[in-house]
Amino acid sequence: MLELDLDDGVLVLLGPRLWRDGARLDPELRRARSGAFGVVLCGSETDFVDGNVDSIDDPPTLGLCPLPSSVERFAAFLRTRAELERRMRDMARRDIELGRSRYELEMLISVGRALQRERDIDSLLAEILRRARDVTGADAGSVYVVEGDADDLTQRTLRFKVSQNDSVEMPSAGFAMPVSGDSIVGTCVLGGRSINIPDLYALDEPGQGNNPWGVRHDRSFDEKHEYQTRSMLTVPLISAREEVIGVVQLINKRARGVMFLVEAADFDDKVVPFDRPAIELATALASQAGIALENALLYDEVRQLFEGFVHASVTAIESRDPTTSGHSQRVADLTVGLARAAEQADTGSLRDLTFSFDEIKQIEYAALLHDFGKVGVREHVLVKAKKLYEHERALLMSRFDFIRKSIEAEQLASKVRYLAEASRDQVAAELDRIDGDARERLAEIDDFVTFILKANEPTVLEQGGFERIADIALRTFVDARGEEQPFLTPEEAAALQIARGSLTPEEREQIQSHVVHTYTFLKRIPWGRTFKDIPEIAGAHHEKLDGSGYPRGATGVPLPARMMTISDIYDALTARDRPYKKAVPEQRALDILGFEVKDGKLDPELYQLFIDARIFEIVRAP
Repeated sequence: MLELDLDDGVLVLLGPRLWRDGARLDPELRRARSGAFGVVLCGSETDFVDGNVDSIDDPPTLGLCPLPSSVERFAAFLRTRAELERRMRDMARRDIELGRSRYELEMLISVGRALQRERDIDSLLAEILRRARDVTGADAGSVYVVEGDADDLTQRTLRFKVSQNDSVEMPSAGFAMPVSGDSIVGTCVLGGRSINIPDLYALDEPGQGNNPWGVRHDRSFDEKHEYQTRSMLTVPLISAREEVIGVVQLINKRARGVMFLVEAADFDDKVVPFDRPAIELATALASQAGIALENALLYDEVRQLFEGFVHASVTAIESRDPTTSGHSQRVADLTVGLARAAEQADTGSLRDLTFSFDEIKQIEYAALLHDFGKVGVREHVLVKAKKLYEHERALLMSRFDFIRKSIEAEQLASKVRYLAEASRDQVAAELDRIDGDARERLAEIDDFVTFILKANEPTVLEQGGFERIADIALRTFVDARGEEQPFLTPEEAAALQIARGSLTPEEREQIQSHVVHTYTFLKRIPWGRTFKDIPEIAGAHHEKLDGSGYPRGATGVPLPARMMTISDIYDALTARDRPYKKAVPEQRALDILGFEVKDGKLDPELYQLFIDARIFEIVRAP
């Protein structure tokens, strides 16, 4: 056997006695299959035939060198074989590099897609860190986000958002620190370039030797958790506008095959520096992550802007009727709570129900805005507490005060006329009669006023009340101009004859029109595909399953709207006392909902879930 050292491998020449002995040939074949060795079998034509070269199991690419041969031919053969081996190794390396590049490209594409799908910032940052650790073999890592918009980076803040460690428990994120050159992440932000430190424990003094960044390593975490931060790669996350918006810091690249770092010696033996491929992969991933993070931050800004608009709209609604303050938020909380409970149902038609994050948000926004159409209802109708408006009541009371004064004036006038005409003996008895008649008439007026004020309350009109209001309305008096006027105007009589509540049929139609206004208003907003169903959901919250609801009398009510209907009715019943109604006790409200279910108006499964999951407790007063 003869071994020839080549520039990047070894060429092994085997004689017939070796290669015809299977036990002695196998180790050489294994070496050849590793790719760093080339094997040449030497022998005569007879040796190759008798040795049955073709029968060698799973052979690598073998060279056959016929002997005897001249020196020149043998040298030429070796040169040719060495060149062939070199080319074969180059091709193998290229195949490996190509396979690796293909794998890395596919991985980066997969990572990019995963990052672009994630909108929640905390989840996105956790995904970025996990992927970065996967591609680099890092044992631990953290993600920081740059906060603030000052032109001077040193006036901004670095927020520690996410941390991961396979070997020890990491502290929870959340603290902030200024962007400065005193920290490695701050230096990375200021410079906008990656920082690769092979071993922090071997770091020279700031500004010297292997520490051109001028950083210091704080070992307090290491000492507290019996951990050693040795190799470190800090990569900036750069936005499409070329601004550093975050930093990924990777810690302790593990040697091949190492899963955890447990013993102190592991940090010497099993931690290696981040190599060029790791840096390239981390940089490529950071480029994608920077764009994904920027998109998520922009999405979050838009979401906050939109939620600000939604809540401002709710404030505008409730400012018109302060007594309903908090109703929209409570309905949203109840409806979202019921939706989440429906996802957990394991029986009935709800057992396979699921909602995405955006679908839950859609339900929440629809519930928050379900009463927005009340901005289109005249305010005095919206806040009407009694059957008569306050100015109508005041006018009516003034009228009856005038009637009282008229009776008293008539009483005095009668007395004066009688005194002028009657004898002294007749005066006392007649004056008593006049006073008695006046007292009866005033008592009747007082009784009318008492009954009217009672009838003005938004309660059920008592038996015979309709007729008595009509009778009072027929009474007349003479005003200051000498003209006959009714005790009650037709409008006042109609309002006082309302059988239940405080609204006339016309006013009730105006209140109910708020649903149409809500739908019309919400339909004008370009919600996009994500929230396109908000107008339909919000616009159906007063529809009933039997078609008795409004405004359309529809029966095909969307599931989220059916949830909202239950929540809306419950909160309207149990909300704090309002001028036109008293708060209903919790159990009584649930019973009323149950009656609606029995009448086929509300969804029975959702109602039962509302009770079983105790959704109503979400808005229970502490």
